[in-house]
Amino acid sequence: MSQPPVLMLVDDSGDDLALALRALRRLERPIEVRTARDGREALAALHVRGPSRTPRPLSPCVIFLDLRIPYIDGFEVLRAVRGANHTKSTPVVMMSSSSSPDDVRRAYELGANSYLVKPADGIDGGALIADAARYWVELNLQPSAE
Repeated sequence: MSQPPVLMLVDDSGDDLALALRALRRLERPIEVRTARDGREALAALHVRGPSRTPRPLSPCVIFLDLRIPYIDGFEVLRAVRGANHTKSTPVVMMSSSSSPDDVRRAYELGANSYLVKPADGIDGGALIADAARYWVELNLQPSAE
């Protein structure tokens, strides 16, 4: 039996994480979701920077990365992920309440694969992430890990 795909969700908002996790559980496909609440925690889990609590790096099929997170912001996390050999091709979906053209442009310049604007009310945010996760997990074809 194959392992479910791993999705990494990096967000410092407990409410946004809870909404996203609830929506992801409703998908008809099993997905293992790993969370990080700040940039340092995300980079450590990926074995990109800093000490890690895990012997092996997390290898998600996609990373959903909030732009405004503590310690190391989403732009710097994205830059570090793209700079590491083992994560440079991992799809990264930036998420933010900002729709600033400068933020969008910078995210794509740093190597983001997608940029999602979180709804202001937060209610549809989980559904937005679940819809995007469905694409990256079910429809997107990625190179095999051989």
